[in-house]
Order: sequence, then C-alpha cells, then structure tokens
Amino acid sequence: MQAKNKNEFDQADEDGGSYPVTAVIDVDNLPEVEAVSGLMKFRGDLIRQYHNGAMSLLERMDRGGQNNTEQMVMEMVREVIRETDHLLGNELVATQNGNIRDASVISGKRAEVLQTAIKAVQAKQLMEKEGGIGVDPDSPSMGVVFKFFLYKVKIVFQNMGFDSELSDTFFRMYKDEMKDWRKELKADLEDQQQTGSEN
Repeated sequence: MQAKNKNEFDQADEDGGSYPVTAVIDVDNLPEVEAVSGLMKFRGDLIRQYHNGAMSLLERMDRGGQNNTEQMVMEMVREVIRETDHLLGNELVATQNGNIRDASVISGKRAEVLQTAIKAVQAKQLMEKEGGIGVDPDSPSMGVVFKFFLYKVKIVFQNMGFDSELSDTFFRMYKDEMKDWRKELKADLEDQQQTGSEN
C-alpha cells in the first residue's frame, strides 16, 4: 500500500523539525472539541499580539484611521513587505541549520512577495501620474459627481425660495463658466501633485 502523499508543511516539519503548537496548549489532555477551541483561541491570541491588540489587519487599519483606498493600499503593501522579513528570517535560520535547499526555496518565495509589492507600488504611481493623485477628470464618474452636486444646489435654491428664473440664470452662467473645466481641473491637480512632491 502506497504511503499518503505529504504536503509541503509535513515535509518541511520532517526535514527541518518543528515546534508543535500542541505542546503549547497541551491538546493531548483535552477532549477533541476543547482541543480545537483551544487551538483557535491560541491562534487568535497570536494574531491580536501581531496586530497590537487588533483582531485583524482591517481592524488595525480602522484604528489607525487608514480608511480611504489609498491609505489601505499602502498599508497592505507595507504588510506584504513585512512578510518578506519573516521569510528572510526563515531563510537565515534554514541556512544556519545547513538546509540550503529549504533556504533556496524560501528565497524564491521572498522574491515573489517582493515582486508583488513592487507591482502594487508601480500601479499606484501610474494611477497618480495619469490621474493627478488618483482623480481622472475624463472619467464618466466625474459626470455623476457633478450632477449630484448640482442637483443639491437646485434643492437648496428651492428651499431658499428662489424663483425658477433666478435658478435658470445661475445654471446657464454656470454652464458657460464650466466650458473648459476638464483642462482647468487637470492643471490644478498637476499643480497640487507637484506641490505635494516638493514638500
């Protein structure tokens, strides 16, 4: 009868030795349900410790006020980069133990993780370059934004008791003023981007 195929973790434990979690929580003396529950709690405690008291990466970002897309992306990139340090530590331990093959495999994984982080940063830079800090005046979404705010202006005029003639005059003059809005907005965004990069 053929032996059951080992997964990467089993093989790594067999090749390099491991420190079993069961020794930490002593699952041998617990019923099966309690053993699983103890293991889950132990894992949760380690995650909270890693995230400085937060239950997850998302909770840690929320606590830190990182709730817009750009901040979240950058924090996730930082998290990926931190993982490369963990991999580097494992690689150095494997090298010290004379496990050159394992060290080479870990080194390859670390290179893959770094490439992922580099691609994320490059994508962010491209977005900033093309859209002026992430805003694209040519995007169809900009039309939706304008219509939303103009509708709110119209409601305010009605609530203030302005007659329709005054409201129509405002929107006609506004339309004329906004004739070249895309070009003007792009120029303003580029100026803001250059000012931000100089500071």
